[in-house]
Amino acid sequence: MIPVLYVDDDPFLLDVGKLYLERTGKSHIDIQESAPVALEIMKIRQYDVVLSDYQMAGMDGIMFLKEVRAAWLHFPFIIFTSRRREEIVIEALNCGADYYLQKGGEPKSQFAELSHVIMRAVERKRTNDTILHLNCLYAVLSRTNRAVIRIRDRKQLLEEVCRIAVDEGQFLMAWIGIVDPKTHEVRPVAACGYEEGYLSTVPISIDHIPKGMGRTGTAIRECRPMTSNDIPSDSRMEIYQGEAALRGYRSSASIPLVCNGEAIGAMRFYTSEFFFSMTVRSGFLRISWPISVLPWN
Repeated sequence: MIPVLYVDDDPFLLDVGKLYLERTGKSHIDIQESAPVALEIMKIRQYDVVLSDYQMAGMDGIMFLKEVRAAWLHFPFIIFTSRRREEIVIEALNCGADYYLQKGGEPKSQFAELSHVIMRAVERKRTNDTILHLNCLYAVLSRTNRAVIRIRDRKQLLEEVCRIAVDEGQFLMAWIGIVDPKTHEVRPVAACGYEEGYLSTVPISIDHIPKGMGRTGTAIRECRPMTSNDIPSDSRMEIYQGEAALRGYRSSASIPLVCNGEAIGAMRFYTSEFFFSMTVRSGFLRISWPISVLPWN
């Protein structure tokens, strides 16, 4: 379900808009009558789209758009207003509005069109995010393989790999886990970023048991990359969803660490956005590790 923030200083239109837009079951609409208050809400709540009127008291839609763009550069923003002057449309688009839609007409048709525009804006954003973050992922993996060749100290290498993912790949958190051959549990051996105790709360195994059916355990067991585009709704992440939500993890990817053709662990990436494309195919992304760096040898 797409979280949308709808801002308009007309409470009647807000209520009508919320009613119609939520009928599809595809969106959840939060409503707000003040753009300055909406900006404060956006700092603590996550939305996929902002829908805003143009003519509002205190801060109009263009001023609101500029503030949003200053803080969230690529955030989908839709102007929905009865004002149709050409100069307003041009200014809105020049300031970074994704769409400009005029109010008026029969409500059912109007809000059906608006719902379609919201879906289009979200899909375009997710496509762009996928390209951006997969490029980051490829770059991180390339730098990681170079680090494997360059760094021979085990602890330093594992920490450097996680640092590359967070500092250069711009991921929220990254960690490396290695399989304990005796217990079949995946033990975290390095981490960087916003972890906040997460790894101590997530038991992971490579066996076919509940704690082995998540993305990391499966990636290692099947020796292929695994992604979770939407952790809150991913059934395979059910036992981890609560702790992930507390830290803002919304999507992730697990990349198997391969030694002599066998997956001996995984590298896991997390982000606060939806982005990991399922086009990360089996065998396409792998990290080859020399036996000398493995913690259990």
